[in-house]
Amino acid sequence: MASTTNPDSDNNTIESDVIMGQDSFHVLAIALPTELERRQHLAEMMAELGITYSLAETSPPVAPENWPDVGYDHDKSLNILGRDLSPAEIGCFLSHRNAWRAAAATDKPTLILEGDALLNSESISVCLALANRTANWELSMLYYSKCLPSVWLQQRLTEDHRLVKFANRRTYCLAAYMVSPEGAKKLLTLSENFYLPADDFVCGGWVRKDLDMFAVTPKAASLCVHAHQSTLEEGRQKRKQRQHKKKDNSRWLRRIELYFRELGQRYRPPRKSL
Repeated sequence: MASTTNPDSDNNTIESDVIMGQDSFHVLAIALPTELERRQHLAEMMAELGITYSLAETSPPVAPENWPDVGYDHDKSLNILGRDLSPAEIGCFLSHRNAWRAAAATDKPTLILEGDALLNSESISVCLALANRTANWELSMLYYSKCLPSVWLQQRLTEDHRLVKFANRRTYCLAAYMVSPEGAKKLLTLSENFYLPADDFVCGGWVRKDLDMFAVTPKAASLCVHAHQSTLEEGRQKRKQRQHKKKDNSRWLRRIELYFRELGQRYRPPRKSL
């Protein structure tokens, strides 16, 4: 049965989605009511792909006086990051947490998208393969800023895509990822109190989690033209205190260093999660 959810209204419950004749996974999209262009992009993209989806309950930027109410740990953030999260970063974290809560309440995997995610028919094929659970996974990233695949535990998903473990300890971006009900429950429990941006918390290598995480390679999703409209990076840079010296990766000694570093990372047994 197709979902009767209206994508123009926020809804933190998931109904049965019909995707290309399948009902093996749900789709939740994160876009604030004020992000009209992103919402329009989502509606047009999903209609073209024949995907029924719901909008996750979103959170606006959170002012300091409301931090204790949402579980944000101001002191820990200062100690570890050297800064507070911006109001928009906290709102983003809460929106993902709302999506995890909805995903944990269902019995099927959930594809979670931010408003600037861009999918195509190959993306859906990957999601269907993941939903068939031929591989053991609790969170699979379809898009990421960087992923160095480990040589261990690689699994074929489709003719063109593999499921791999991260060899590098840091990767970023939650524009498009799939989470199982079990994985969502673990994220939800760990996020009752938080002190990191959402992408750092999930996949930035800061928090070790009993969560079986993978990435799809090559990427099974991309970003649309509205990606540059995000206010998260602007707020992050304004609060950034620690400046890191940029290294010249064009020098041949530096390139040799990076080559051997990546080689070691690829052959080192991967962690269960970042």
